[in-house]
Order: sequence, then structure tokens, then C-alpha cells
Amino acid sequence: MTWVHWLTDARTGRIIRRIDIPSFSWEMSVSDFGFTTTDRNPGETDASSLSVPFSQFDEYDADGMLMHRSTPSEVNAMLAMGRRALVSAWMFDGMPDDRGMPLWWGALGDPEDSWDATTFPLTSPMGLLAGRFAIRDGDFQNGITYYTHVAYADNPDGSNSDGSPLSRSRSGHLYIGVRVDTSAKPSEAAGDYLWTQIKGMDSANGWPAGKNPAGKAQYLHLAFANSADGKTDFSTTKAAGRTYRGQYTDLNVPDSNKAEDYKWAKWSDGNAKKGYPAKGNVNGKAPYLHVATARSANGGNGFDHTQFDDRGWFGVYVDYSDTDSDNSSDYRWYSSMSAAGLSKTAGYGPNGANTNSRATVSLSGLSGRGLACEVIRLGTSAKNGGGLPFDLPYLGERGSQSLDIHAWDVQNSSVKTLVTNIVNSEHGPDLATRPYWSDGVSCRVRIIAGSDADIYLDMGHPPIDLTCSPQGGSLEDVVVDYQHATQRIYATGSGTDESVVTALSEDLSEITGRPDPPILMESNWSDTNVNNVSELRERTGAVLNANRRPMMQLSGVIHVNDQDGNGRPAHPLGSFWPGELFNIHLRGHRRLPDGVYPMRLMKMGGDQSDAVKLQFDVVPAPF
Repeated sequence: MTWVHWLTDARTGRIIRRIDIPSFSWEMSVSDFGFTTTDRNPGETDASSLSVPFSQFDEYDADGMLMHRSTPSEVNAMLAMGRRALVSAWMFDGMPDDRGMPLWWGALGDPEDSWDATTFPLTSPMGLLAGRFAIRDGDFQNGITYYTHVAYADNPDGSNSDGSPLSRSRSGHLYIGVRVDTSAKPSEAAGDYLWTQIKGMDSANGWPAGKNPAGKAQYLHLAFANSADGKTDFSTTKAAGRTYRGQYTDLNVPDSNKAEDYKWAKWSDGNAKKGYPAKGNVNGKAPYLHVATARSANGGNGFDHTQFDDRGWFGVYVDYSDTDSDNSSDYRWYSSMSAAGLSKTAGYGPNGANTNSRATVSLSGLSGRGLACEVIRLGTSAKNGGGLPFDLPYLGERGSQSLDIHAWDVQNSSVKTLVTNIVNSEHGPDLATRPYWSDGVSCRVRIIAGSDADIYLDMGHPPIDLTCSPQGGSLEDVVVDYQHATQRIYATGSGTDESVVTALSEDLSEITGRPDPPILMESNWSDTNVNNVSELRERTGAVLNANRRPMMQLSGVIHVNDQDGNGRPAHPLGSFWPGELFNIHLRGHRRLPDGVYPMRLMKMGGDQSDAVKLQFDVVPAPF
């Protein structure tokens, strides 16, 4: 019984040749593994102790005489970073496949050479997916990041009746100004903003405009028309479709119906669906700011390009077309009617983030593992040249999970990050990668995962029984670690400073409701992806429930060369995997009662020997 290793093509999995690795270490968890060829021991110079001797790529005759010393180009062809991968397999007598049972597959990592040998790690499938992003080719392009700035004022030119500067608070002001530029710091110049009345401009009465020098209230009157003298299509109640706006101020509430009472100026080109030129350009293209209004936070209710009357939300985006979009999802929406308004002193941005990287992939109606497979597909076979020898058996599997992936949010869109978020979500499935011989010449990697109904990996066999006691057993060198109970958890979600979402979960019954109580133990927990209190409380409650009792974790060592009573391997590698259930038959422990302890294997590791360390999942302690 021994290890065997095979070099393969990293993109196709096709076997190139067998390779000898005398010294290595490995570790495998539910979803990933680590593998490192280990360097020579201190003080040793014997070539046989090297990890991967270059001499194995040379050619020898039957008497061991060197016939051909491999050239640098030949060595590089065998061990090329980014082109070669390694399959490690466990071989024992009676196996039907002389290539062994494959345990892991990984791409060759960055090597370190001495004169006569090389050492290298492997990049696991999940490690490779950390360097892939779930962004479709063409969705991410060159562009400029724009920020939206908001200000409030009393008058349509952005001035205030009392002469004060621009306000960042909605309270008491009639007009809202919007500006989009490439600076996170807002401009203080009123002329830099596009001003719109917060309440409908098409009213039959004037709007309060402060007091005149004599202390009497004065009113601003607005009218609209399609000619410079205001006489064509004159109206004080209908602004839409009119290209000129007139205004005057007096001491009367009702608007005048005489066009000559107003001072007229062109204010629109009559097309309410035209964007406004914005600052900056990319590759000679002029960007445009587009503005819309609505009655809901997503723009779906009351969407309009011209009216602010009874609409509490405005949306903006920037692109290179002067025509406004009628799709509310193209806009980023902000509240305009709250008491405090948009009171930030920095820009609201990025606005749609990168101008040319606004595409979104929306995935919905999938199971958790179906969603994970689709994310992996986006980062591999869906990309030009992105293929890897991965099988995704759950593509298209229906369920209730959904995910939006924004091209501009590239820092959070690595495939590994997204898959990890899916796995770590509430009721997320266990997920693992398993290599297999797909045919006589290739190795592929299959994604396996638990379902929405049963999040654990399908074992395909009964739980494995291991025994341990002070006198010995199949599980040796047993160590049990403990963790005290936690009675209170402070949790935080998304947001910054005072706007952070917070939740508290506690259970003080052990402290207040029984004799000889333990001391109070508190902890904190955070998930910046949670943006509402109810979800944060639900997750915090689950964390508290998992830690309200003392916990323990057991680890030990097995020897995979051990045989059963019939002389067959008792627990060969490949017959069990992380994520699977074991029954630990424990006797003679000074703290734990004798009994059978069901435990799920979470991690295992070792080296080139047959000793394998097992670490089991955390479980409640029986006291």
C-alpha cells in the first residue's frame, strides 16, 4: 500500500506521466485541500531525501547508466506552472485500477529550485477559483467611476432666501440639486447642480420665497410655454412637453395668467427623456447624467422622467447615451422626501459604479448547489480559455436561491468568495471536490454537495466505526479540546458608524436559574452582508444556540495500512472523506463517559506515510 502521483494537463486533466515525490505533506477539509512538497531535512545532502529530484526526468538504461540528461526546456515542459497539474492517489493490493484511488487534483504552484531538485505546492480547485471571477467576458470594461452629489435650496437657481450656502438637509427647502462627477467630495457651487422642485412645479399657486425688505411674505410664481415670449401653450399647471419656463415674485398667492408678467428662459428641449451632459469622458465619449423619479425605493412605482409631485425617490445613472432609460433597474435610487433628506457630505457613489461595467448577472430559482455550480461555470467554461476539468452535475437544479452579481463589484465577485458565501449561508450545503478517473487517460474533478433538503454530503455507506481507549484502538493519540458556553452575543451587520445594523441574542437561564452557575461569557459576531435586523437576529440566534452549551472537539490518528480480520485494508484512503459521519466508540476517558459519540469528520491530513490525523466537528460536551 503506497502513494502514487501523476502529472496531468491542467486544462484537460489528460495524464502525462507518473512522477515520484518522496516527501510531502497534505491536508483535506470538506471543501478544499492543501498539498506541499517538503524541503530536505536540515543538514541532509543525500539526493534521495529531496522532494522532487530533477533526475527522475532523465533517461537511464537497464544498468542505471545515464543515457540522456533532460534539458531545461524538457523539465519546464513537465513542470510548467499554469500548465500542469498533479493527481495523488492511494494504491493497495487488489485495486482494480493500477493508477490508484485518486484523492486530490491540483495545479502546480510556484516552485522553488535547488541545483538538483524542486519543491512546490499545489493550487487546489478552490484555490484556482479564488483567481477566477464570475464576470462574463465583455461585462467589465474601461470606464470612469462617477459619484452622485445632492444639495437642497430655496430657489430654482440653488440659492437660499437668507443667503446661506447650499444645504445637505432636505428640511425646509423647496428644491433639490443633483450633480454627478468623478470626485467623492461634493461641490459647494450652486451652479454645478441640476435643480428640480421637490414638490410639483405645475401648481396654480406661487411658492413661498421668503420675505421682502418690508417684512411681507413674497411668493415665487412659475409658468411654462413653448415660445420665448410665453404665449404659446402657456400654462401654470402643466410643465411636461414645454420648453420655456417663466417666473416672477410678488406678494400674491395666486399665479398670474398673463405671459408678459413672467421672465422667460429656455429650460428644456421639450424631450423629457434626454440626459444631461456630465463631467469627464472616456476615449473621447461624452457621458450623460440621467434622472428619474418614483414613489418606491426600487423605482418600480410611479416611475417618471419629469414629475416630482408626490414622488419620494429619485434615480440617477451615467452612460454615453443622451436618451434616458425607461428601465427603473438601470437607475440607482435615493430618498428625497425623508425629513433629513440625503445629508451626507460626500458623494453617493459609485453611481452605477464603473460607467462601462454596469452589467448584472441575476441568478434565481436555483438550489444552493445549483447556484454554486452556475457561479463556477461563469468563472470557468463560460470564459474564453477558462476551461478546467471540472464536472458541475447540479447545473440548472431548481430551488429558491438567488444571487445578483454586479460587474463593478469585482472585489467581491471571485468564484471562491461567492461559493463560500453560498456554503456559509443559513442552511447552506456542504460542498467538496472529488477527483476521479474519467477514462483510461484522464482525471476530472467532480463537484459534490448536499441538497437543500439535506445539506450534508451523501456518504453512500453507513457511518464508519472507530474505537479508542487508554489501551489502544483503531483511533490513536486521541485529544479532546473544550470550549466554554456563551450566554450573550452582540452582533453587527452592514453599515458604518452609527448606521450599523445591530442585534442582541442572550440566554441567561444557566446563570440565573440554577445553583452553582457559571460565570457570564459574552461574544461578538459580525456579517457585513446582513442589512436588516430580523435576519441578523435570526442568524445571531442560531450562533447562540450552537454555543449555549460547553462544546468539545475530538481528534486522533489512524493508520490507513491497518488491516481487518480478513487481511483486507480496514480504512483505506478513498473509503472515507471529510464531511462524512463516524461513530467514535470511546472508553476509559477521565472526563467523558463511556459510549458511542457520533461525529462528522471535518479535516484530515498527513504526509507520505500511512498515518492520517482526523479532526472531527465540534459537538456539545456531555456535561
